[in-house]
Amino acid sequence: MSRADLFSGQDAFGKTWQIQQIEIDLGTLLPNSCVTDNFITYYPNGTYEINEGATKCDPSDLPGIIGEWYLDSMEERLFVEIDDSIQVWDIDETQTDSHKITSSFKEGNRTYTFTLSN
Repeated sequence: MSRADLFSGQDAFGKTWQIQQIEIDLGTLLPNSCVTDNFITYYPNGTYEINEGATKCDPSDLPGIIGEWYLDSMEERLFVEIDDSIQVWDIDETQTDSHKITSSFKEGNRTYTFTLSN
């Protein structure tokens, strides 16, 4: 099974993931419930949907975000389109029920590692 299949499944319903842990280069954080009740669904057609859970971090947060995702040819990096930008995530580990991705952001000059499970 390819990494793309592990991310999105193989049917039109896609595969849904929730954040379990966030590691910042300063240490490990257990995210607030306003983050952990969010979920992201990757679809095999290259689209994704992020949905806010019942708890919002900010009342003005949109209920969902839709965009496109893809992997590089070696399936080592995940590219996620958010608005007019593309976030690049290194894929550290991928299993049928979890994946771990890492990215460095300009904001605060920090590296974030997300562990997600379905």
